Amino acid sequence: MARKRVKLQWVEDNAARKAMYKKRVNGLMKKVRELSTLCGVDACLITYSPYQPVPEVWPSPTEVEQVVASFRNLPKNDRIKKVLNQEIFIWQRILKARVEAMKQLMKNRKREIENLRTQCLGGRQLEGLESKDVLDLTWAIDNQLEAVKKRIENLSLDVAVDALNNQPLTEQNPNENLGNELGDDVDSDFWSNLQKLS
Repeated sequence: MARKRVKLQWVEDNAARKAMYKKRVNGLMKKVRELSTLCGVDACLITYSPYQPVPEVWPSPTEVEQVVASFRNLPKNDRIKKVLNQEIFIWQRILKARVEAMKQLMKNRKREIENLRTQCLGGRQLEGLESKDVLDLTWAIDNQLEAVKKRIENLSLDVAVDALNNQPLTEQNPNENLGNELGDDVDSDFWSNLQKLS
């Protein structure tokens, strides 16, 4: 049977809140212990609460002091490399949300223009459209025409290559077309003598 999902909100009942705190802290300590054992990292946990007169620590106060001291002995750049305060975290989330919103707006605009292009191909007149829509439609059609031209060029190139590959190879005299390249002003006796020599 699946566990009931807990709503992440303030628990108003004091006894229920205290029980939840105790349960969650025990679970958190278990996770820190597993992390330290499985991954071989130095880890500690300190919790302050109104339910305990002294802070709860894991594994022990002296080991917590050692972990904190080793952290403080690191150079400042290493200590703050991946540290986020609330403000930086929120700004990162806002920036990410803005980028996602911009991507979605561009995607929606592209769909609108595609629908408009399809309607125009079906006979819709451009009258009544805003200038922005007409410009975007023109841009979309130009892009599609460029894509079609490139596709035609690629197909033509493929056909030419296939034709060359399928053409039978014949032995050709290298001097055969030399007269045509030099021009007709060279007399025919010269060519016949040249062919006898070769």
